[in-house]
Amino acid sequence: MIIDGVTKRIEGNLVLEDISFELKSGEITALIGRNGVGKTTLFSIIAGMYLADVGHVAIDGQDLRKHPALKKNIFFLEDNMNYFNSYSVKAVVKIYKNVYATFDEEFFDSLMERFELPKKAKVISFSKGRKALFFMILAFSLDVRYLLLDEPMDGLDVIVKKQLLQFILETVADRKTSVLIASHRLDELEMVADRVLVLKGTTLELDYYLESLRDTALKLQVAFNSKHVPVFVKAESELLQRNGRIYTLLVTENTDDFVSRVKAEEPILYQEMAITIEDVFTVRLADDKVDYYEV
Repeated sequence: MIIDGVTKRIEGNLVLEDISFELKSGEITALIGRNGVGKTTLFSIIAGMYLADVGHVAIDGQDLRKHPALKKNIFFLEDNMNYFNSYSVKAVVKIYKNVYATFDEEFFDSLMERFELPKKAKVISFSKGRKALFFMILAFSLDVRYLLLDEPMDGLDVIVKKQLLQFILETVADRKTSVLIASHRLDELEMVADRVLVLKGTTLELDYYLESLRDTALKLQVAFNSKHVPVFVKAESELLQRNGRIYTLLVTENTDDFVSRVKAEEPILYQEMAITIEDVFTVRLADDKVDYYEV
C-alpha cells in the first residue's frame, strides 16, 4: 500500500500535509505523535472513511478512490467500538462474515477459547479490557492484508496484554499482515514494532526502522570530571535526561568519532544503552526540552 502526498483540512484547519509512506506486508509500523496531531484522521483516510483533499491511497498501484472494492483488504479498528454494545458476539461475527469473505471462523473460535472469552454473550457485558480483546481477535480473524489499530490495547491487564502482543507478532509473521498501530503506550509499541512513523504538527517528521536506527545511532550515559560539559557534546548530541551531573545522550551521526572524543575526556561514567521509541519521542515531540544545567 502506498500513501502518496496526502493532505487534509477539516473545517478549514490543516490537519495533515503531504504525508507519504509505504506499508509493507509482514511489517508492524508504529504511528506516534502527540494527542490531536491527526493520527485518527490519517487512519480514516487510509481506510476510505475520509477523502484526502490532495494525494491518494493505492493498493497494488490502484487508487482506492477509483476502486472502492479494494477496501475489503483493509480493516480499521477504532479506539471506540461502542456502537456494537447492544449486539451479541454472534451477531457481530455474522456482520463481519458478510462483509469480509476472508473471515476465518475457525481461527476466531480458537482465539476466543485461547483468551477465554465467551461466544454466547453480548458485547455490552464485556469489561473495557475484554471488549478491546474481543475486537482485536475479530480484527485478526478477518485475515485482511492491512490492519489499522488505533489504541487497541487500552484497558487490557498486563498479563493479557503481554499474551496479545506475542500473538500479534506470531500472526503477522505467519500471515504476512501489514499492521499500522497507534498507541500512547510507547513501551507496548517497543515490543512489536519494526518501524516507526513520527507525526509532528501536520507533517511526517520521521520514518525509520528501529534496527537501522540502533545500528547507526548511539544512546549513552556519561558524567565528566569537570562540572562543565564539553562544547562538542552539546553541539553533536541530543540530551534525553539529566540526573545531577549524569547526562543521557542520543547521538545520531558520526558515533564512532563522538565516542572517541568523549573517552578522551576521561569521563567518570560511560555506559552505552539501548535506544527506545520513547527516546525518539523525547527528542522529536516533547514540549519541554531538558537543558544542560551544569552542577
